[in-house]
Amino acid sequence: MISIAAGSQTTDRIIDDVRSKQVSHCFGDFAEIPGREHAYNLAFVGYSVWRREGNGDGNSSDQQVFVIRDGQVKSLSPRHDLRNHSPYGFNWGYSGSGPAQLSLAMLMEVLQDWIRVQRIYQTFKERLIAQIPQHVNWTADGADVYALVLQIERELK
Repeated sequence: MISIAAGSQTTDRIIDDVRSKQVSHCFGDFAEIPGREHAYNLAFVGYSVWRREGNGDGNSSDQQVFVIRDGQVKSLSPRHDLRNHSPYGFNWGYSGSGPAQLSLAMLMEVLQDWIRVQRIYQTFKERLIAQIPQHVNWTADGADVYALVLQIERELK
């Protein structure tokens, strides 16, 4: 579900690698999965960049997440209009506000349905986002994310 990228890879290189692969084909017959249209040909790229604070204090990192849909790349919208867990941005590798914002944003990109997302994004955060090692670069396929969504929704019924 999550692929960890080499630490030396640049954002552009990771995105190019994802674009060159055929994404969203983890299901045997993806065409038969209801609601799959938003997850088809979709991938996420998480990128962590270390930096030194301007005042010389210790190192800090910035996490960026990109969406690749049909070969087009854009920054993932944090969707603060729906809920503002983390005004400082996304994060992963623990169960906090940054991972909650990332979970919400990724699921809105896949499902485009706030009612569904509200019910499951905290569980999604625990199952996937909190499990990604901190300070690594990673990719996730939209179809894999959608498969986890369906599993969580079945369990919560």
